[in-house]
Amino acid sequence: MNILLINPPCRLPYMLPLGLGYIASIIRGEGHAVRILDINGFGYSDEKVEEIIKDSKFDIAGIGGLTSTYKYVKWLSRIIRKHKSNALIVAGNMVATTHPEILLKNSCVDIAVIDEGEITFKELVSALRAGKEFGGINGIYYKNNGEILKTPPRERISDLDTLPFPGWDLFPMETYLSNSTTSSSSAGLRQINVSAVRGCPYECIFCSRPFGKQVFIRSAKNIIDEVNELKKRYRVEFINFSDDLFLVKEKFVLEFCDMMISENLNIKWATSGRVNLINDKLLRKMRRAGCVELGFGFESGSQIALDNMKKRVTVKQAEEAIKMTRMARINIIGSFIFGMPGETMDTIKETLAFIKRNRLPIYRFFYATPYPGTELYEIAKRMGRLPKDEDRYIESLGEMRTTFLVNLTGFSDAELVRLKNEAELRARKNRNAKLWVDEFLENWHRRFVVMRVSVKNAGIIPTLKTIFRKTLNKLAPKKSPVA
Repeated sequence: MNILLINPPCRLPYMLPLGLGYIASIIRGEGHAVRILDINGFGYSDEKVEEIIKDSKFDIAGIGGLTSTYKYVKWLSRIIRKHKSNALIVAGNMVATTHPEILLKNSCVDIAVIDEGEITFKELVSALRAGKEFGGINGIYYKNNGEILKTPPRERISDLDTLPFPGWDLFPMETYLSNSTTSSSSAGLRQINVSAVRGCPYECIFCSRPFGKQVFIRSAKNIIDEVNELKKRYRVEFINFSDDLFLVKEKFVLEFCDMMISENLNIKWATSGRVNLINDKLLRKMRRAGCVELGFGFESGSQIALDNMKKRVTVKQAEEAIKMTRMARINIIGSFIFGMPGETMDTIKETLAFIKRNRLPIYRFFYATPYPGTELYEIAKRMGRLPKDEDRYIESLGEMRTTFLVNLTGFSDAELVRLKNEAELRARKNRNAKLWVDEFLENWHRRFVVMRVSVKNAGIIPTLKTIFRKTLNKLAPKKSPVA
């Protein structure tokens, strides 16, 4: 059969759509003809997309995407139906998983695949080829004579090593490899994203946990084999582990690091962490293995706010994590959420004070945004803060740093926007000369290590940092007010 897999425009333009890549490899392995229409990778216009769909031959169109692609997926499904009236239209990933009934009711999509799609999509293709009904396939919502039906949940893939590597050759790889906008740590390096872990055991109210609470992890050897293959095929120099929680199991991370060191791959990498899951030993090993950047979802500097979010961490843990990560010479990327339920002037002040005393380079906060599939979405419903028209609301979901949709606080809308803008300005102003020099020297030191300069030369940097800090301490004001 002819399969067209489609990657719609996304707010993460630098990320290779691994889900589609895995599905492509599996379906191609079954003997089907697979093509990927990477709208995001090529930056196609709507007119070009329609032209390609009109001229393409396919029996099934499989669309992946985040919730923020919902409006586009609705348009895309109409275009597919317009030109390919007999094609089966299947949607997966978060755009289908978190609100399948709304999607099927308001679009031309025939089937919504829930959670992991590799095995489900393979079974859908086999059923269509054999002329069988879809009711026997677990893990889907589907249309049947005007009704929307649901099948039992699909069992998770417990052995992730059984999955083939993504079908990289079907994507515009040079576009993704040369896009180093993920962070300054990957600037100028050929980078790509890799997935190692599925699932997250935590229950933050703003997160939809796309793979659920149960955690499954690829073997370290399987990941190393993929890194080796990427290096061989595409001269990859930097890996971004795009998992919700790469550091979920210390034993796995240490084993992976040991293999990276023993294989001497000379690959730099970044991943996400959690402030309660790191320690000095782990961070030092990660640095030796090539980790140069760690992302933390700090979300707030207020313990009250963190507890309201069900983060299950403390402000003290966050501060200790910052110190340990910097001692390991790993760059820190942090995120904060503004306007969660219970946000007050006090919690805002505590967050700004946290950013300042920990010298975090924060320029922008995310608006608290209720996404379907999250506890925050249900809280917003109970508060009466969501529009009655859920379809239109989901269409409006976009970039959380700039799009303000729902006010979950006691502030007025105008006041909340003003406070967020002022908080961002205050965070930027907190970057005084002393902090700037500290960050510059830390970055300078890290880059020297990355470039593999001698230990003798690298040792000069801490000395210079000490001299500069002592000098600036004499010049800097003793106190600086915090809003």
